Amino acid sequence: MPELIRSFVAVKMPGEAADVLENFLAEIRPLAKIRWVRRSQFHITLKFLGENSRAVTEDVIDALTPIKHFEPFTVELSFIGAFPNLNAPKVLWLSGDKGADELAQVAKRVSDSLSDIDGLEQDSKKFRPHLTLARLKDSYLPEDLLRKLGEVPKISWTCDELFLMKSDLKPSGPVYSQIL
Repeated sequence: MPELIRSFVAVKMPGEAADVLENFLAEIRPLAKIRWVRRSQFHITLKFLGENSRAVTEDVIDALTPIKHFEPFTVELSFIGAFPNLNAPKVLWLSGDKGADELAQVAKRVSDSLSDIDGLEQDSKKFRPHLTLARLKDSYLPEDLLRKLGEVPKISWTCDELFLMKSDLKPSGPVYSQIL
């Protein structure tokens, strides 16, 4: 059976912005025993590709290479939310309005570029730009954590490049490595 590669297309949060987020998370992590995302996982997913053969992954690389770099724009993340909502959270995320339209345009370019690849499953979910902060099993956030989440600093950076990332699922959580 051929090796399947689990992957996604994303923009990464660079150094200084990641420092700001990491400092904020260091303050709030002790307030709840939930699975917080590690700094190496800070990204905004443009398109989840699932598990694909090496041949399909090579086609994805070929399709993404011409659009890997794009006109720079500012992304600013400034508020926290949850899927499905903060009253019953399964995923805690960080998002913002500045750069959201541009991220949506890049995500559309990615989808358009990948639309003709045979064997690639097309995800029909509507794009919602967000950076995952934590995953929860209990669907409960303590009051002191909810208060602190309202104090999230504005985190901004210049975005001008996308990445194809491999996701290896481990018992300790996913491990990401860059393919393109």
